Amino acid sequence: MAQTGCLSPARRSSRALGAAGLAAATLASAAWLSGCAGSAPARRSPPSAATAAPVPPLVSHDFSGLLLAPFGTPFKDVSVPLTEVLVFHQADGTRGREDGDCFRPNVVVSFLGRAATDHLLCFDHDRLEKIEAAVALPVAEAPALFAAACADWQRGAAATAGAAGTAGTAATAPALDSCEGQQQDIAFSAHRTEGPEPEAITVSITLISASPSGNQ
Repeated sequence: MAQTGCLSPARRSSRALGAAGLAAATLASAAWLSGCAGSAPARRSPPSAATAAPVPPLVSHDFSGLLLAPFGTPFKDVSVPLTEVLVFHQADGTRGREDGDCFRPNVVVSFLGRAATDHLLCFDHDRLEKIEAAVALPVAEAPALFAAACADWQRGAAATAGAAGTAGTAATAPALDSCEGQQQDIAFSAHRTEGPEPEAITVSITLISASPSGNQ
């Protein structure tokens, strides 16, 4: 006897229940995977260069920019305009600017990364004999910057350090207040003093020729 293509109501109900169970199991599995993905700890990406702490700029210790003319240069041969500066006798009677004519150049030069607050060219017998300059630095930066500058100026040259020991330890001495020495044919003497403002330190430097020909 031939079978018809129709299923009995009981078989149709059984197949429908099986399909519904499979669909429910699939949804439960998807929900479990989604929950695992949501609970997994997020990985932190490494900090980018944009968020890294900025590196402070390097400050040049070179004082050659203060020498607007070689020592021994006649006054008339200095190429920058100069303004004469009135000076006073020192109270202790020692040699000072009054023994020569000092002039302030009408140009702004950089010293230790800032515009010099004072810059003088001093002449003796109408020839450049000495250069003096000063710069004001923040109190927080001045000690380390001055010590680093002294170490740089003294590197490879015979030098002495004041208020802190020998030249070999000058760069690491926290209380370094002065240093002196010679770079090639230029002798230098530098000092660190408080002021002129409460939050400022003044670094001053004096340059003279260490060559006999430079003072002729």
